[in-house]
Amino acid sequence: MKKHLLLILILAVSLSSCNKANEPDRSLTPEEYQELGMPDYNKVWSLEDYSIAFYVINTLKYGKPMALPSRDSKKSGQLFSRMINIENLAFLQDTSLPLHAKAEMIQWYGNILQEFTAAYTLVGTTKQLYAPELMDIDLFSLTIAQIMLDLGGKINNSSDPEDIAMQSDFSLIQKMYLDLLSDLFGKQLNESRYPEHTLELLSDSITSSVKRNMDWFDVDASALIKQEMLSVIDSTSSRKIKKDYSKLREIL
Repeated sequence: MKKHLLLILILAVSLSSCNKANEPDRSLTPEEYQELGMPDYNKVWSLEDYSIAFYVINTLKYGKPMALPSRDSKKSGQLFSRMINIENLAFLQDTSLPLHAKAEMIQWYGNILQEFTAAYTLVGTTKQLYAPELMDIDLFSLTIAQIMLDLGGKINNSSDPEDIAMQSDFSLIQKMYLDLLSDLFGKQLNESRYPEHTLELLSDSITSSVKRNMDWFDVDASALIKQEMLSVIDSTSSRKIKKDYSKLREIL
């Protein structure tokens, strides 16, 4: 699992932000963010830290929408990196923490990332100013979804009574994963709002994820994913995405 998570994060870091190359950096300094209550980016964030960070970012969105932490900013890049840093999930390596406790904690990280996505999505614009940041958040969300699936698999094989009580939730985790895929495919249909190269890197992550999970897809799930990929193939101008998804459809 570590290798898979590392691959996802490498892809996330490699996403370019050329769509903002000519935009002035209007983000704040770390000190200015901290004055607003932002947690210290030099430490591992807890769920409470994430909640506080979302409050600060969401407040800025409606007051100073151009001042959100930006991935490639010299002023705020390190803060944004903390938001999607896998170190924040270090509790998963705590062997004293039972599986059901880890599962309960990780689901809240997924919820927080959904809120970050909403905060970074600017409405009423023809292009997403924060496209690179949104893609990075999406990739981190995909990583967390995979962790939830992996934890669910371990819980299904556990004899711990509290784990057994959670086993019926596994189908909900699978549905959450499929819903996330649908959302990501939907973004690839909006080429005018996202740079092509970021969509291509997103397709790499989706392809890797689908291949990893396809063994548990039922007929309906496979058919839905194939149809969504076909929609992307028909709409995209990227030869790479067309090629990758065409090959993936053949093995589903």
